[in-house]
Amino acid sequence: TLFRSIINNLPIDYEFSAKSKKELKLYEYWFIENKEYRIQELSKAVNSTGKFENWCADFSPSSLDNLGIWLEENIKVIKIPDNEYKDIRLKVPHYIKLNDWDLSIESRSLLVDVGIYIGEVFIHTYPMLRWEQNLSKRRGDNNLGHMVIKMQIDFNPIWLMYILGLKLADHEEDGSCLSNLFKVWRRYYFKKYTPKNVGDVPNCELMK
Repeated sequence: TLFRSIINNLPIDYEFSAKSKKELKLYEYWFIENKEYRIQELSKAVNSTGKFENWCADFSPSSLDNLGIWLEENIKVIKIPDNEYKDIRLKVPHYIKLNDWDLSIESRSLLVDVGIYIGEVFIHTYPMLRWEQNLSKRRGDNNLGHMVIKMQIDFNPIWLMYILGLKLADHEEDGSCLSNLFKVWRRYYFKKYTPKNVGDVPNCELMK
């Protein structure tokens, strides 16, 4: 099936802190070689869904509107087996919410692809940006090994999409999440790449 072939194309479990430098570099090579393919397959998946058959992966910010709606409708979860849930619950303080479900493998794969796509939307909108692998030696850096886009702070769309996926599944976010994510993070672009004199930057640009 389409989703199974895409899932099998994923080279890594994203537990980057446990990976060697060689493994991390292999992931970078995979990412660069496969990002266009992943976006093509994402586009096929979206277009194969009824009312989204005319959606176009044209890398415009407006394309995130319907993609977000589609994503909300296609996030799936699986129930965590009772014995596994009980074991996890014992290790987590009682005051911390712990769902008895997790994102399905198919949903995790989709979130990787949507993360790649929204990253490319930024790069097409602001050509000064580019993908870079974070090989920081800072202890506890959550972006270690990830492909990020350098702004005022590192933009890690794949990790952010995983967080959004959990929120969508828990109905804490809706189909506007991708457009909102773009609007929030474009502020970090302006803060990094525009003159310190804010008067040189139209207020309407900062607020879009």
